[in-house]
Amino acid sequence: MALNFLKNILIFNMYKLVVTIVLLSFSYPCAVCYGAPDHPVTQGMNNAVIFLLFTIVFVLSCIAASILILIKRTKTIEIKRSLDDR
Repeated sequence: MALNFLKNILIFNMYKLVVTIVLLSFSYPCAVCYGAPDHPVTQGMNNAVIFLLFTIVFVLSCIAASILILIKRTKTIEIKRSLDDR
């Protein structure tokens, strides 16, 4: 019973592999990937990637700064409470 189950899983995985290879052979890269590096479309795509990268870095740094500010505020509140309790 378990052997048939394992055979079915193996056949299904082989089927997925064959389908993936066939589908990948039909997908061709866009003109930007194989285009001239000095073409305006290629330069525009490179600028778009850099812009998105900077946007992600900016958002993540804002989140990190917010977390650090909250940690600092929490520590100061804990220190004030511990001094008030004395």
